[in-house]
Amino acid sequence: MHLEKSSRFEHFTMSWIRLLIQAAIVLFSGAILSLASFLNPSAIVMSARFFSWLPLCGAILLILGILECIDAFLSQEQRDFFQNLQVGVLDSVTGALLILSISDSPERLGLMIAAFLIVRGIVRIVLTQTLHLPQIIPTTLCGIVSVLTGILVFLQWPTSASWFSAFCLSLEIAFRGWAMLMFALWVRVEQQQNE
Repeated sequence: MHLEKSSRFEHFTMSWIRLLIQAAIVLFSGAILSLASFLNPSAIVMSARFFSWLPLCGAILLILGILECIDAFLSQEQRDFFQNLQVGVLDSVTGALLILSISDSPERLGLMIAAFLIVRGIVRIVLTQTLHLPQIIPTTLCGIVSVLTGILVFLQWPTSASWFSAFCLSLEIAFRGWAMLMFALWVRVEQQQNE
């Protein structure tokens, strides 16, 4: 009963336009990185040879994680604080490790990337279902894509090359942007109905 009461979204003070712009930037960044990882797999980014687009994926994850942590500290409900903080710390740590590991061997990053994708997907699915968050279908689908791509990276199928890990991370970022876009549109409809 308490969980049901605390998960209602009755009063939105957030700007759906700001959410829409953030979602579009994340979706566009993920989509461009996905295409770049697939079409130009041997790119040298941040002077990192054999890492494909992984350093740039790490930078985007770090930025998204920092923004989630800031959202956590600005949130008014304890539930939102813990949800945003968990996700923000996971993204920030993984992004920082990807950036700091560009002098290491790219093969060692595969396990970390697989673990990140699987954990991120499971956390997204569990939080969405248990907290009864709005837009369950897009967010759950985003979590399923993360878990599936994490399993593919772990199994090294179809390849263990860095470009595939970068592609899977970029795909996770793109789907995250899409889920954010659906949420922003939902906020817009909710705000219009409450006026």
